[in-house]
Amino acid sequence: MLSPAEFQAWFFDLGGTLLQIEDDEIALTVEGHVIPLPGAIEALTRLSGHRVFVVSNQAAVGLGQLPAMQVYDFIRQINALCGDVVTDFRFAMHSPKLHHCWRKPAAGMVRDLAKIYALDLTQCAMVGDSENDYTCARNANIGAFFWIDEFLSRF
Repeated sequence: MLSPAEFQAWFFDLGGTLLQIEDDEIALTVEGHVIPLPGAIEALTRLSGHRVFVVSNQAAVGLGQLPAMQVYDFIRQINALCGDVVTDFRFAMHSPKLHHCWRKPAAGMVRDLAKIYALDLTQCAMVGDSENDYTCARNANIGAFFWIDEFLSRF
């Protein structure tokens, strides 16, 4: 079983890790509410009192398919469900064609948060569902990476 205190901070991907995805987009109810991945909100709640960050590529914003304010609303909804556990977040809202330093698998979002919060990334963990997440963790020199299924089964 994992202990939240084992790590200085936790980084999470959004779609496919905390929220369900459908057709490569974050799944929403007809009312516009996010649909959490089973067990994700409970796991976040257990991280209360620890630094929790969300880092997510949101190319749909850069491609004009999704308003930026809706992405911020995703975090607001997650925080409402888990008691405001998310400390901070970063979104790469750039088109994948730009190869921006914030777009995973690049580590720009993680490094920005680490600088602001004075984190030693070797003492942090990242949870994700894709090779981009895994590679981002390696590029940022994050100490531990957990696939979401592994994280939920161990936490």
